[in-house]
Amino acid sequence: MATTSTALTIAAHGMAGGGVPETAVTVVIAALIAWAGTAVASRARSLSTMVALLGISQLTLHVLFAYVSHGHDSVALTPAMLTTHVVATAITAVLLTQADAALDVVAAAIAGLMRALVWTPRPPALVVHKVQVSAVGHLLGVVFRQVCARRGPPQFS
Repeated sequence: MATTSTALTIAAHGMAGGGVPETAVTVVIAALIAWAGTAVASRARSLSTMVALLGISQLTLHVLFAYVSHGHDSVALTPAMLTTHVVATAITAVLLTQADAALDVVAAAIAGLMRALVWTPRPPALVVHKVQVSAVGHLLGVVFRQVCARRGPPQFS
């Protein structure tokens, strides 16, 4: 929110003939907007609430830019300045309220593209061998023949 709002505000302010602040001032302003934005981010989910919050932000930033930037002597809102700030507010509000849906669409598109581009081999089919038991005592016979064999002299001795 802070990056989008600050960038669009600076662009709107500069396009309407106002001055653009220095980079250090812009970074401080973006940090302040980020701090304030995190406080209201979870509460401002509707478009109307977002427009109201961003409108206040745009007005505040306009006044701040008027005092900070070089070449802007008054705080007056000219029609061009007002129009660019309103457009910046509308664009930012739509971007921020629709960001989740847009990110879901982008993530789904990337996942589909990755599935199409990356080949993954299928594992070989498992072969299941069935063990057939001839009698009920079959396992017991195996135990007595193999494990517990009798000891004694060789059979043909």
